[in-house]
Amino acid sequence: MVSFKFFATVLPLVLTAAVNASPALSSANGALSVLSKRACSRSYTVVGGDTCAAIEAKTGVSDANLHTFNPSINSGCTNLQIGQVLCLANSGSGGSCAQTYTVVSGDTCAVIEAKTGTSDANLHAMNPSINGGCTNLQIGQVLCVGGGGGSPPGGGGTTFTGLATYYDPNGGTGACGSVLQNSDFIVALGSGHYDGGAHCGKTVTVTYQGRTISVTVADLCPGCQGANGIDLSEGAMAALDSNYINDGVITVQWTLPN
Repeated sequence: MVSFKFFATVLPLVLTAAVNASPALSSANGALSVLSKRACSRSYTVVGGDTCAAIEAKTGVSDANLHTFNPSINSGCTNLQIGQVLCLANSGSGGSCAQTYTVVSGDTCAVIEAKTGTSDANLHAMNPSINGGCTNLQIGQVLCVGGGGGSPPGGGGTTFTGLATYYDPNGGTGACGSVLQNSDFIVALGSGHYDGGAHCGKTVTVTYQGRTISVTVADLCPGCQGANGIDLSEGAMAALDSNYINDGVITVQWTLPN
């Protein structure tokens, strides 16, 4: 695994103006309301550089729906904040998805279908934002690869508590064979869980202090801390912990699908 470790001594990154750099979130726009959480079947966590257009391209949600499900977003979409959790679909909008996949560098429809076991017809049916030639995939885009109303293939997953660190792959090739960028929502599993690459391409959920993100298994972390340690890309860590530069290493819960 080509990687560069970063801990508390790393200088803060310069974030684009598209998203407010302040981690402070108001109750109005920082998190989904109790009602929204109850009704929301799919969510997205804002990261540095996001705009409404970028989020819509990544997730396939329409501009109208993004604003409908998130009334706190102003008409100019100038008040997004890093770490803000947005609703992309409610329980009545047909947005329920049993299994998702996050696009990484080098992915094509054929590659995603091979990784996830979904058919080309189903991939396009469940993700109508993908064009006929599959030329508009974007890194970080969350795709549905399993129908709603059921459990992920394999009957669920196993949840672990472990230490999470972060790294910058800087365009290197991960152990799973894909070229990885720092902004990709990917995770490197420790040697005890990598299982010879058997989990490559699977979507892992990671939770820290009530915030959950979805990342794709794309690399091996021989030096991960502890038996259940994982290594997140810097982009994923930034979405999970707004104070990640100072925190360095955090304790998380992560779920590996069967």
